[in-house]
Amino acid sequence: MCFIHSGSTGNSALVQRAILGEAAATAFSGVAAGTWSMAMDVAGSGTPERVLDGYRQALHNRWNRDLPPAVTVRPGEAIQLLCRDALDIGEAGRALTHEGTLTLDLGGVHPLTGPVEVEGAEPGDILEVEILDVSPLVDFGYVVVSPVLGLFGSLRPEPLAGLTSFTEASQLSDPSPGPVPGALPAGQPHNSGAPWVQLFTFERGQSTGFATFTGADTGRRARIPVSPFMGILGVAPMRQGMYRTLPPNVSGGMGGNFDIRQFTKGARVQFPVYAEGARFSAGDGHMVQGDGEVCVAAVETLMAVTLRFGVIKNTIIAGPRAIVPAADPTQLAMSAEMLAHGYYHTTGIGPDLMENAKNAVRDMIDWLVSDQQLSLHEAYALCSVAGDLKISEVVDMPNWTVSMTLPRGIFA
Repeated sequence: MCFIHSGSTGNSALVQRAILGEAAATAFSGVAAGTWSMAMDVAGSGTPERVLDGYRQALHNRWNRDLPPAVTVRPGEAIQLLCRDALDIGEAGRALTHEGTLTLDLGGVHPLTGPVEVEGAEPGDILEVEILDVSPLVDFGYVVVSPVLGLFGSLRPEPLAGLTSFTEASQLSDPSPGPVPGALPAGQPHNSGAPWVQLFTFERGQSTGFATFTGADTGRRARIPVSPFMGILGVAPMRQGMYRTLPPNVSGGMGGNFDIRQFTKGARVQFPVYAEGARFSAGDGHMVQGDGEVCVAAVETLMAVTLRFGVIKNTIIAGPRAIVPAADPTQLAMSAEMLAHGYYHTTGIGPDLMENAKNAVRDMIDWLVSDQQLSLHEAYALCSVAGDLKISEVVDMPNWTVSMTLPRGIFA
């Protein structure tokens, strides 16, 4: 998930900080702060030798090369990081309302677990991070739609961003939905706008199978193949100073909020090292996400990630790279029966890749609304968690082709 503005309303009932369930409280009882000697009892999490808790206490939410390490590990040593959700609302996410999303303190988004110092890692080396397991700490996740963020939000670099509410998909992103004074004729159907929230459910510790979608507007059901991963992985930045978690590679090729869904269990991700010990951190757990994360959110949840670090000496790379187990990890979870239904496929063609992406997503939303009887927001959310944006070709200059695909079998 990507959020870049901040504010606070003092709504303490909503802005909670990772309430512990009974099982988690029991698991943490009697354990000293800092480095932990016991792992969370999460199915599939493996048996890490060390555990760093960023679940009970937020450790940091800014990149800074001068932050002291929270723990030091040896190359080849496994460690489990316990991570909060992107909005840092924990159990409050179960009851998050559409209006409540506007009162969140976004100054604290993207809590990170770390920094992890890796012995022997020095500037000019590569830190290789092997992802051994990713498993949710709770049994739910959420997707939000914001009036300013995401593909159809009003927060844009274009000079005419202020006119977005006049020209964009206002049913999705209108910040002031409802009856409009001066609209003729009076009483006509009005925009539903944003914000909006959708919950997904699954099992605590589940790392395969499906999440359940029950549309917040229509009650329409779908099964979404899960493939959990961490949206934020990164090392200490190249330059001194305090940096937000986005954009990725904000200070050198140090990673960040790149939301790459292929960085699942089995991936080996490499980062350039800029500071002694590399000082690695992770956060922003996603239960499932499509390529693009178009509405600004994946299925956001609290996560345990088990990692093993290696150091490749005296080798320089410009930015993160990886060996991943699958180009389409969610497809691995789909049965032959689901795959037999094929995929919806839409396109956007023209000289502007971003506008092409918008057109492909608009057409997919329209198709899902008409073919699956979803609301606009439900369709938008499913595009974000199950739809994949791709650049299909850059040959026919200056007209490039962007495509979106979404598996039809999730509705079967």
